[in-house]
This record gives sequence, structure tokens and C-alpha cells, in this order.
Amino acid sequence: MSSSGSILMNNKIEIPQLALGTYDIAKEEISNVIESALSVGYRHIDCAWLYGNEKEIGASLSQQFQKNEIKRSDLFITGKLWCSFHKFERVRQQCVITINDLQCQYLDLFLIHWPFAFVDHDPQNNEEHQSNVDDEIDFIETWRAMEVLVDEGLVKSIGLSNFNEEQIERILQICKYKPVVNQVEIHPYCPQIQLEIFCKIHQILLEAYAPLGANNRQWKKENDPEILEDKTIKSIADKYNVHPAAILLRYIIDRNLVCVVKSANYQRIEQNFQCINQNHFQLDEEDFNKIHNDIQIRFRYHQVEEKKYAKEYPFKQWKDFIP
Repeated sequence: MSSSGSILMNNKIEIPQLALGTYDIAKEEISNVIESALSVGYRHIDCAWLYGNEKEIGASLSQQFQKNEIKRSDLFITGKLWCSFHKFERVRQQCVITINDLQCQYLDLFLIHWPFAFVDHDPQNNEEHQSNVDDEIDFIETWRAMEVLVDEGLVKSIGLSNFNEEQIERILQICKYKPVVNQVEIHPYCPQIQLEIFCKIHQILLEAYAPLGANNRQWKKENDPEILEDKTIKSIADKYNVHPAAILLRYIIDRNLVCVVKSANYQRIEQNFQCINQNHFQLDEEDFNKIHNDIQIRFRYHQVEEKKYAKEYPFKQWKDFIP
């Protein structure tokens, strides 16, 4: 990691290590969230068509640019290609829609959101999107279309999300441009240790989503373990006199991974961003090892169980489910 809080990807482009997540942020909250995040120092914004708020994010970014306090080149903006647009001819169309909605001229990073494809549908309609799996569309076709986006200058970097080792290996066998990142769920209950080893070998950076355990998820079940309530995490937080969330974020940061964290609360946005500052606090080796090695609970908060029948469902194997 550089002193600026960025990490160099395999294409020699730097990615800010801490990103503002925008999943499930209400449209009416977007303007305040973007303004707050930029004011405290965020420069990496993680977006996706599925989230349904890219137009509002674009309008908010435009407002910030008009103040002349921040430029487009100061930001690192990530978009994601949804499962309904995996056909070769759909990829560019959807990328352009995302760029236009975000009013950002180009994307710094564009990810394939999931390895499985859905039945094609109107990309302008994300309110009633179909989610029937189409196993006839291979993500290899999708990746080749993603590479064209780089050649055309629409995106600077391309990567993956929720891909397992075997799926990444298939990409590596045919790619013109190697994936720069794989964005997956990572926290102490889902540490992704084997996937991290694999990706390091291939110079692919892991990017963590749900680092706090997706506490506000709508699909929460009564007996789900909650990482923010974990006794080990809470005891270490007490030692450093910080919120348990800060411990979970430092756990990701100290592994030299990129971390995507979401909040719509200004105070929490600010507190989360402070975690990137090593002068704020760092986990000592003993505490890091307690989190990394001693916590035995294994749980994914994002399992997408209703898609388990898909040929390219990424968590079929036991080692994919239990890191």
C-alpha cells in the first residue's frame, strides 16, 4: 500500500483502498452521502446498476464537480455489469448507460457482478428486471466484451465479483487483459484465505464487500451469527477504545485488501474513513491473529441461495462456501 492509501493493481493503476459502498442507500439520501463522503476524504465510489441509484449518484457528483473543489480525475469510480447483460452486444450498451447515469465520462473499474447470466431484458428497466438464469451465456463471452471496453477507453480497468478459483482460472486461460480485482464478501466469518492465496499468485487484488457483515440485510434469519456482536471482535474493540466496525475494517486494511464500506450517516462515514489512517490505530500482531486464526465461525451473508441451480453458481463446492 502506498502512503496515499492506494494499492497498485496488476495493470499499474492505483486503486484507493477504502471505497464508499452505495448498495441500499435510498435515492433521497444519495446527495448528502456523496457530499459527506467526499468532504471527509473518500475518493473511491463503488456503484452498480442493480442498486438502482446510479442516476442520483451521477447528479450528486455533477453538483460536486460544479463547485470546482474536486475533479473527475480525482475520483475512482467502480461500476458493475448486471447478470441480465452478459451477452457480448449488451456489455457495451450497459457500460454506456452506466457512464451516462453516473455522469462520469468513463469508469475507472467495471466488474462482472456475478459469474452466472440472466435472461436478457431491457437495460433501461431495473425495477422489474427478470432474474431467470440463462446457462447458455458463458462469462467468457462477457469477458471478451469487457476487454473491448478497455480498448475503446470507456473503462480503465476490468475485474470480477463473486467468482471462485475455477471460474477465475477460465478467464486467465483466454484473457487479453487480466482481471485486476475480484470483489467478494470478506470478514472474519468469511475470511477467504484460500481465495486470497490463489489471487495473489495471479496478481489479482481481492476487494472486500460486506466487511461489517451486512447487518441491515433484508434476508436476515433469526439464528444468523452477527459479526459486529462477536465476543472476540468486541473485546478487541474495547482494548483500542473503538467501535467494533473499526476493528473489522482494520482487519481488511491490514491484509492489504481493498475494502468497500457503506453508511448513510455522516458521523459513521467519517469514522469509517479514519480507519485507513495508520496513525488512528493499527491492530497489533496478536490481535490480528486472534481475528484471523482463532475465530472459528464460518458464515456467508450473501449466499444468493435462490440461484444455486445455476451452472455458474460460485459457491457450489464446500471450499467455496467455507473459506
